[in-house]
Amino acid sequence: MNNELYDSAVAGDSTADTTSKLYDVDYSTTSNITEDVDFLTILTGILPNGNNIYNRNSNEAKEKSQATSDEKAEETQDQNQTETHKKHHLLWRRKQSNETTEKATSKTPQFTPLPCAPKNEDTSGIFDNRDGKIFDSATRLRLHTIIGACLMNGIADSRVSALMHLLQWQENTRLMAIAGTYETLDINEDSPTRKTTTHAPQNNTDTLRRTIWTQLGACGAYDAIVDRVQKDAITSRTKTWKIAAKPQAKENDEFPAPSHIIILALKENPNQDALNKLCEVFTKSGKPICISEIAVGAQEICEEITATLAALAVAPSVTHLPQIIRCDDVLPERALIGDETAVETLYTKVYQSLAPYNPDDPTLQTVDAFLRFGGALDQTSHNLNVHPNTIRYRLRKVAQTTGWDATDPREAYVLQTAITIGRIRDSAR
Repeated sequence: MNNELYDSAVAGDSTADTTSKLYDVDYSTTSNITEDVDFLTILTGILPNGNNIYNRNSNEAKEKSQATSDEKAEETQDQNQTETHKKHHLLWRRKQSNETTEKATSKTPQFTPLPCAPKNEDTSGIFDNRDGKIFDSATRLRLHTIIGACLMNGIADSRVSALMHLLQWQENTRLMAIAGTYETLDINEDSPTRKTTTHAPQNNTDTLRRTIWTQLGACGAYDAIVDRVQKDAITSRTKTWKIAAKPQAKENDEFPAPSHIIILALKENPNQDALNKLCEVFTKSGKPICISEIAVGAQEICEEITATLAALAVAPSVTHLPQIIRCDDVLPERALIGDETAVETLYTKVYQSLAPYNPDDPTLQTVDAFLRFGGALDQTSHNLNVHPNTIRYRLRKVAQTTGWDATDPREAYVLQTAITIGRIRDSAR
């Protein structure tokens, strides 16, 4: 094989042909890969279902090899018999010995694959154990950008998980999203009352990265993706939301979208005070800031990003909320605009925790009656034919088990919305 490669190189064969012979790669099969796959699949080498993109090429090669092996079976059998007779012949043994000696003294160059890069001792680089490649900070930033763009566009399959693995993130990485509007001072204004500018220069994303990077340790994170919000991605994800706009409103004014999204890769549960301090980079804008729940894996964080965007879209409707909010703080409002993640949360986490596990469980009946009578204990107890203290006990138990207190007006609204959604779903079954 080496002699053949050397002869082909001397004869002027192309580099691609020589490389294909060296690595035994059939480029005629890989050339067809781009016909039915997208760029992300080619980049990662993984199909959306998790299969390797090159498996089908290897399967085709195996089928061809198996087809030809049957045809050569008889010829090989005859050749083996002939070779057996030759091995017992003295002259053939001497000839074989001479050929071995000549081969050992041959001056033909030996072609070998290039060695893998050694492991980088610099802790700032990223070393991939699968292929021995070293990634510097620029490559890390490119991977961050690709992952962030995929998640914002709703792509969260095995290809995105492969890119996360390339960053050496843990297998079941816990992730958290923070969205807000980042504003920087206008450096061209010398007045002491200079104003802040939103979506200012392109480099304000780099400024935001440098600002939060020193705070990751306090938040229990070991890496963070910081990227600008893509308007096209938001439009495609929120086109099913029912947000009424004024007829004269511009296309970009459909709902108050944030300017940046931060995705934290967590090594432990974050400290709430540290998260609030991290969110201070967005407070200058005066606009709402939303923190998602902790998610595991690409699919869950993709859903949390949707929930975060929906929470910011409806945050102006709840005037008594603080500037920094959680996705669950506006669950009913998110469900009203058609956010499926909010509807699913209200059904699975709220309604099903109230639904009776047996016919004798009075939890749902008690909460429903209490809300129906406007929080009046006497009317509720009279309707259920129990003592008012029994109603108080059941409501305390609901608050402890579900986290929602029916005696609080805001949380009562959440419970009422969840019960309505749950009964609609159950009746459709």
